[in-house]
Amino acid sequence: MPPKRATSKVEMENEMEDIRKSLNHMSEELPKVTQQLAKLMGLFEEVRQLKELIKEKDKTINELEKRIDQLEQYTRMDDVIITGLRVKPRSYAKAAAGGRNISEDADTEDQLSLETQKGQTYGPYCLSLEW
Repeated sequence: MPPKRATSKVEMENEMEDIRKSLNHMSEELPKVTQQLAKLMGLFEEVRQLKELIKEKDKTINELEKRIDQLEQYTRMDDVIITGLRVKPRSYAKAAAGGRNISEDADTEDQLSLETQKGQTYGPYCLSLEW
């Protein structure tokens, strides 16, 4: 629907006055909007910088994790891995008793010590084990 046309000079002056008021109000609001826009642009820049910083930190973290893995692997380089032994877990009560006989009765298989198992496993290979 097209705007209605003023038919008289008074109506036209009233309409012009309304337009002036509206323009004055908009021109008062323009600096506020411009100021808010500047703040918003500043925040966008800060977010961009923080994202870059996060990327750098992630890269550093990945490099440090790789270095830790390399160092852990290096410390394991001379480790001896023994496989094929039946090791029975000791309960906390047994560990706290320090090997003393406590109320828990262990069957014969549980009483085999790790040293005895080593001797049984490596005995046929003529390895000298001291314990």
